[in-house]
Amino acid sequence: MREIEGEKMKKIISTLFICILANASLAAEAVPIQQTAVPKTTLNAASNYLDTVLMNTLSSLELIASTPEAKNGDWEGIKDYLKQLKEVTPGVYFYVLPDGNYYTVTLDYTNLNLSNRGYFKSLFADNTVMGYPIYSRSSGKKSALMAAPIATDGKVTGALGASIFLDELHDKLNREFDLPYDYTWFVLNSEGMMMLDNDSDFIFMNALTQGSESLHDAISEAIKTESGPVQYELDNLRHGYYQKLQNMEWWMFLAKIEGAKAVTPPQLKLSLDRFVPDLQNRLNHIDESLATLIEKSRVDVKKESEIRRLLNTLLDESSDIVEASFIDAKGIMRLVEPREYKNFENTDISSQKHIKAMLKKPEPLLSSGFTAVEHFTAVVVSRPIYDNKKRFSGSINLLIRPELLVDSLLKKTTIPDDYELWIMQPDSMILYDQDKGEIGRMLFSDPIYAGYGNLLKLSKKIVSDPAGEGSYIYLSPESNKKAIKNAIWQSVRLHNREWRVVLAYRPYEKK
Repeated sequence: MREIEGEKMKKIISTLFICILANASLAAEAVPIQQTAVPKTTLNAASNYLDTVLMNTLSSLELIASTPEAKNGDWEGIKDYLKQLKEVTPGVYFYVLPDGNYYTVTLDYTNLNLSNRGYFKSLFADNTVMGYPIYSRSSGKKSALMAAPIATDGKVTGALGASIFLDELHDKLNREFDLPYDYTWFVLNSEGMMMLDNDSDFIFMNALTQGSESLHDAISEAIKTESGPVQYELDNLRHGYYQKLQNMEWWMFLAKIEGAKAVTPPQLKLSLDRFVPDLQNRLNHIDESLATLIEKSRVDVKKESEIRRLLNTLLDESSDIVEASFIDAKGIMRLVEPREYKNFENTDISSQKHIKAMLKKPEPLLSSGFTAVEHFTAVVVSRPIYDNKKRFSGSINLLIRPELLVDSLLKKTTIPDDYELWIMQPDSMILYDQDKGEIGRMLFSDPIYAGYGNLLKLSKKIVSDPAGEGSYIYLSPESNKKAIKNAIWQSVRLHNREWRVVLAYRPYEKK
């Protein structure tokens, strides 16, 4: 009987998912903007579309929360439902327990913890969460959380959540709306935080504190009401309309920019002479900030509060840092921030190469690449720390994801189709590649490169020389066919460890 009920519930949920897709499609069809479109009409269609996407996600989570699988804590059963939701709207879909430990569709049990998140107590007090802003240092993703508690016999036994990726939502809205160059749009919450923007770089900036005085005044008045006209100055005079989403404490704005000029996106040739110094400066800044803050703080290593304060200051200093930790003189990870990693505190990591190196000879270091607990390639910048008697007490480690660090540097640069950037360690580990599937591979030993002798030959030259040029044959990203590629490379260096930065292009393909 229970299996029959379960099948009925799955059919109901599947029907709801079909409705989500249908509603989203209908909303999207209504919003494309032409030069003659009426802004208020477009704004209405756009805000309804966004509200539909978010609220249908929440309704689906609430429906799943009512199933026997959810009430019984059956992760495999819950996962089947969440998979279907993930196919509709990109994001991280998870099931969290009362102690903060959680499972995701992608990773299953994560061994990470959410109990310190700002929404957690309210969620487990049997309240839904609608649009809570989340930034993941490990993935670089900005998202909005929709979450529903699972209640059994009047007690919350777990919760379901969807961290909806805002960059993907931003891209979809921009494609669907097809705004003329002299229009802009953005969405903010009741605290003035930009949840979405025509330019994704502005997501999670605060319009009330980081914009012009004119923008502050306009928004302060707008969020007191449901809808109306708006006018403000931000480089140019901008005027248009705003409208509150029907079910969310979010407001969408659509404005025309007076005097705006069309800008042709620059087809910039990526220059190693420009990029390599930028990358070197970024690495130096992270390392120098670590040294300065350790010296300036003069923490007492016996006081947890002082160590945690230092770790959080380091995280605030740079968004490139995924995780900051204190490793004691025995190689035990005593403290780690942010707190979602608390399950890893007091873990013995003395067998890791960079920890062994630090314990053997305490000095600043940049580690070799390795696979982090969240299954991405990472490196560590580390410096020793001493007690008040100048005895070695351990190290402060900063975990960095090279992929995100490099992507942030390239974000404003348009790389022509026939140019490719990749970064390799001298041991042949690929730390960065525009083809993300190659990151973390060992070029000299991975079977996928075995049939490309000239690539292997050139790579040995790249490893032995800090700068140079050469040619090789490998697959073209677009066609997946073999192509001749010319390459030039330079190096960045930190604490006796080097990265080779390679720029390749295809000279014989038609432009």
